[in-house]
Amino acid sequence: MKFIDINRKFTAAASSYIAQGYYINAGTMSGSQGEIAHLDLTNGTEIIRVLLTSFSNYHGTEGVELIVGHVKDDIKPNKEDRWDTVWNEHLEVISSEKFYRLNRHRVQDEFYGTEEEANAAEEKRFDRYKNRRCNDSTVDVTEKAAPVVKKYIHEKFGVRRVKMDDIKVIKYRDHYTVTYHKHVAQLH
Repeated sequence: MKFIDINRKFTAAASSYIAQGYYINAGTMSGSQGEIAHLDLTNGTEIIRVLLTSFSNYHGTEGVELIVGHVKDDIKPNKEDRWDTVWNEHLEVISSEKFYRLNRHRVQDEFYGTEEEANAAEEKRFDRYKNRRCNDSTVDVTEKAAPVVKKYIHEKFGVRRVKMDDIKVIKYRDHYTVTYHKHVAQLH
């Protein structure tokens, strides 16, 4: 799921209350407590807040939470008293849904899913990291590569006669290094 889908769920949550006769209570919507978005609705006697906020936990998973809550603070609806603050942590939660970020550290095209999907994605990221770290060691590929790089050494280093026994080719994670006597070149 993408963030557009979360926007639609936010809209659906608000729309369900509007369909029941609730309307926007603009007097309590000023200010921010760091949330992504909030919308306060009232039926004239109570205030309902539809809240979208971010979260992270000690497992390293993070995401967005959609909370619908009843305002328990002593705040009257349909007032312009903008100093009355609806505190998000004081809400009586009616419903809550978490959307876990599946592709951490990406700036664009974030994807969200369940906690299980986020944990599986984190495990896969960690396995890839371990494999990448384990493969950091160098590999000597001289035997296979020497005949191929012989012409390269001749052209690159200006050597007339290339002795196969003096060629050394090392493979690193993302490149090869060719050594011939005191000459060194990196191949990508």
